[in-house]
Amino acid sequence: MTVRIITSLVFVVLLMASKLHASEMHKELDRFMQGFVDIKQFNGTVLVSKGDDIIFEKAYGYANFEWDVNNTIDTKYRIASVTKPFTAVLIMQLVQEGKIELDAPITQYLKDYRKDTGDKITIHHLLNHTSGIPDFLRLREIREIRGKNPYSVEEFVAKFCSEDLDFSPGTQWRYSNSGYTILGHIMEVITGKTYAQLLEEKIFTPLEMKDSGYDFHHTVKKKKASGYAKTFKGFEHAEFYDMNIPYASGAIYSTAHDLMRWERALHSEKLLKKSLMDKMYQISHHRNYGYGWFIDDIPTEKYGHQLTKISHAGMIQGFNSYVVRYIEDQYSIVILNNTGGAPMRSMTAGITNILYGKPYAKARPRIYTNLYNIINTDGLDAGISKYHALNKEGIKLGERGLNYFGYELLKVNMTKEAIAFFKLAVELVPSSSNVHDSLGEAYLKNNDKKMALHHYKKSFELDQSNSNAQKAITKLEKK
Repeated sequence: MTVRIITSLVFVVLLMASKLHASEMHKELDRFMQGFVDIKQFNGTVLVSKGDDIIFEKAYGYANFEWDVNNTIDTKYRIASVTKPFTAVLIMQLVQEGKIELDAPITQYLKDYRKDTGDKITIHHLLNHTSGIPDFLRLREIREIRGKNPYSVEEFVAKFCSEDLDFSPGTQWRYSNSGYTILGHIMEVITGKTYAQLLEEKIFTPLEMKDSGYDFHHTVKKKKASGYAKTFKGFEHAEFYDMNIPYASGAIYSTAHDLMRWERALHSEKLLKKSLMDKMYQISHHRNYGYGWFIDDIPTEKYGHQLTKISHAGMIQGFNSYVVRYIEDQYSIVILNNTGGAPMRSMTAGITNILYGKPYAKARPRIYTNLYNIINTDGLDAGISKYHALNKEGIKLGERGLNYFGYELLKVNMTKEAIAFFKLAVELVPSSSNVHDSLGEAYLKNNDKKMALHHYKKSFELDQSNSNAQKAITKLEKK
């Protein structure tokens, strides 16, 4: 009897200790995420689980700022490129059914695709981004149809996903939304069903993902978050984006709970037999990317034992998302945001370190925010001095950073300041067509047509495929 009592007491003590540990971890995760909310770097939903058990779930901020509608754990978000793993699984299901061969050229399924390149590109190449097909998001014409895509899938593939190759298939890695658009088109041709129907029939319905779907703009979706863009002066509505452009590379909306269901299914054989799931996690020789997933080996010294991290991020106007799994320990992290540009990797790294009892970096303002605050308080010269000081410290914005900062300044009507930082970008990379184009745009907004024309001409001289610069030159020379 005494042994039983002691055993029971030990069990109760251990149970209480476990609950106390879970409670403390929950509080720590909440404090960590709240840090990003407080400096307006995050507005969305977080879910952390281990196996079938939810460790932490919480929503922060607003699904709709105008009406003070709070985000909830059931809020629907656009997940952007986190769509790609779904597309990859659909393809592998068709492989499982014997309807697609991974090593077959895409011209075997798309008879009208250009044969000089299509005969060399396989399904395998499309899945792991080694096809050499340029990403259609690089094309300036895409900007002109973002609000309304007038093309069918077949027409879109012919017009935007059939350019000359950047490299010979299988010899390099380069992320390409075009490849996943082609995969969606191939599935539709083979099955006679739309991509949206295939998602519903082969993934969402079997997994009871009732709050997920293809984001058609004309359908009303309850509890769906509005997308916002963060500026230095607050939030504004994100640019409207026709989701038929990202299509099979980025058009799904979902919730944290539905994505947890999806994650759990990937640990089972509900969707694919194990051999095909394992095939999805085999990286290419050129990059840590398999079929629809980034795969990283985490060394033993990091968390005490070897781990495999499977992840994918997504970003589109007004939204970004990140889904991470640690295979061996069955930890899953889902972060969904509706104000764009949240530091997903920093947040995920902090959450992971908390899970494993390691030190973590707390939220802090971005360099761009600090620069803006200096300019706003002490003037442009102080901001430029700070930029040079950061360079000396080894914190370099680079061409992309300077270009981004310039456009953020334009958004809040700090045009002269934007010109100054675009000029720094031109000084840094004088051979970049893009930065001359940006500087031309800023000068035009400042009504300096002479300098605008000069930089648009320089941009076009450096890249004669720059239709935006060509149109600006034509318009300016008519005046």
